[in-house]
Order: sequence, then C-alpha cells, then structure tokens
Amino acid sequence: MKLRTVLLVSGLALAAFAPAPPASAQALGVQMASAAEIEPLNVLNPVITVRSATIKVSDVFSGPIPKGDRAILNAPAPGERMVLDADLLGRIARLYELDWKPLSRDIRAVVKRDARTVGESEILDAVRAALVAEGAPRNAELIPATAGFGVQLPAEAVPSVSVGQAAYDPHSQRFSTVVDITATANDRVVYTRQVAIAGRAFATEALPVLSTTLNRGDIISANDITVANVRADRVAESAITDPYALVGKQVRRQIKEGEPVRANQLQTPILVDRGDEVVIFYALKTMNLTAKGKALDAGGQGDVIRILNTKSNRTLLAKIVQPHQVVVDVIPTQTALR
Repeated sequence: MKLRTVLLVSGLALAAFAPAPPASAQALGVQMASAAEIEPLNVLNPVITVRSATIKVSDVFSGPIPKGDRAILNAPAPGERMVLDADLLGRIARLYELDWKPLSRDIRAVVKRDARTVGESEILDAVRAALVAEGAPRNAELIPATAGFGVQLPAEAVPSVSVGQAAYDPHSQRFSTVVDITATANDRVVYTRQVAIAGRAFATEALPVLSTTLNRGDIISANDITVANVRADRVAESAITDPYALVGKQVRRQIKEGEPVRANQLQTPILVDRGDEVVIFYALKTMNLTAKGKALDAGGQGDVIRILNTKSNRTLLAKIVQPHQVVVDVIPTQTALR
C-alpha cells in the first residue's frame, strides 16, 4: 500500500511538469489558414512586354484581378521602355483593390513595347528603285547624308514603304527623296511617318570578290568567291573581273572579304620552294635522263627557275611541272650556267 502511494504521488508530480496537449482549433474557434492563403494574392511583374498601345492591369500584376483587362496607362513608343516606380504601382494596386503593397520605394517595373523595325537597308532599297526612274545608275551604292532613319513600328502592324518624291542630279551624283512609311493592323492605319533622305548615288560594277577573308598561302576555291556590286570609282585597273581567273590561285598577302582582288595579290601555287630537293628530267631526242637537284628559286607550275645539279654542281634553268619535279627540254651542256 505504501509503494502504490509513492508511485501515485510521483505520477502526479510528473504530470504537473508535462506540457499541456494542444487545444483543438475548432474548440478555440480559430480557422487555420493554408500556406497558399497566407501568401499575397497578387504578384508584381517586374519585366513587362506589351504589344498594344496601352498597358493593362493584368500586364503589371498577376493573380486574380477582377478588372485585369482595364487599360491603365499608355504604352511607350514601339521599341521604347518606361519605368513604373513604387508610388505609381501602389496607386494602381489601391485603385483596383489588389492585395499588393510595395515593400520598398526602390521597387520598379520596366515596360517595353514590342516592335518590328523597318531598317535603313529596306528604306534605301525603295529609294534606289525610285532613283533609277530619275536617271540614277542601276544597283547604285547610296551614301545618305545622315544615318539613323530606321523606323520602329508596332509589332502587330504590317509596314509599307514608298517614295513620294525623288530627284537626282547625274553631274553631282546627288539625290533627295521623301519616303512615306505606313503601318496597318486589322485594316486600319496605326502608324504613318515621312522621312527625308538625301545623299549621293555612285555607279557600281559587278566584280568577283571573296566571301571570306583569306591569308597568305591560302588557295582560292570556287566556294570562296561571290559576286558583289563595288563602287566603280574604287575599282583598280588591275582588278580581276573574271571569277574563273581566281580559282586555284594562291594568296600572296591577306585579302579581306568583299574587296576587289588585284592581280598582284595572287600567284600560281608554289610547288617548289627555294632549297627543296627536286628531280630533274632531261627531255632529249633519243632518251630521257634524270638527276637530283636543288631549287635555287621558288615557283609554281609552269614557272622557270634556277636548279643546281648536285652531281655536276652546275646551275640549270628548268620548268616546274609537278611538286619537286622540273624539266629541262634542251641538252644540259647547252643550258648549264656557270
């Protein structure tokens, strides 16, 4: 009986220090929230790309937005950007009763308007075609007086480029034009602009040029050649006009891509270098003889170079026919040089 009393007292003492069991949420009248319900319902989109002329609430924020399709701001010009600061973002959120507040004044959202570009080359193509009707040379190289006249249009629009006015003076080679650029979307004109472009028009000549830069020692293949219109006043008299004359030639010094090729920049591929050992063939009337020699010059196929006959120690003039092979077509004693 005494032992049972001690155990009972010990159990009560331990129970006094044990943590109380958690109360039921329903017993306390508290509704537990899930993790998803604790998170903000609306989230800021820090980087925004729009295609239309306006910015909607749903462009700026994501999440449940009752009036998400409501236009709130004018979008920037096509291709341009604008920044929405923390104050403006906070006002938008309050106005449309969104569950979002800026946590810092440094919070920003950047809006970019999607665009398609009518580039300078496309505009100059239209100008070139119009100038031909005014007497300018076909395929003329146009040098505008000013640059940066490319136009950014709404991404969803279809562009149209036309030349309203064009004038050309053949003596000074100067031209002036007014280009009309329009863009339509859903059968409606959404953009229009006139651009005045003036400059000079130079006659060109179709020449074979290299499609890639080649360095000294490279052999030109047919795949390395293309045809380009080059300003006629920049074409040297020695420029090669026949593309077949380039194939198989060796580059003597670097030739850059797109440049006209001059004859002095090429050579026949070197088959024999100076100091090479060669086989000398003597083409006689009654027999053919061979001997060993040493090249005193370098040359390509068909070139006549000096060869030292290493056995007789005489110098000969011989024609290169193959790599390390030369031919002497007369009697050696008549061609030997002391």
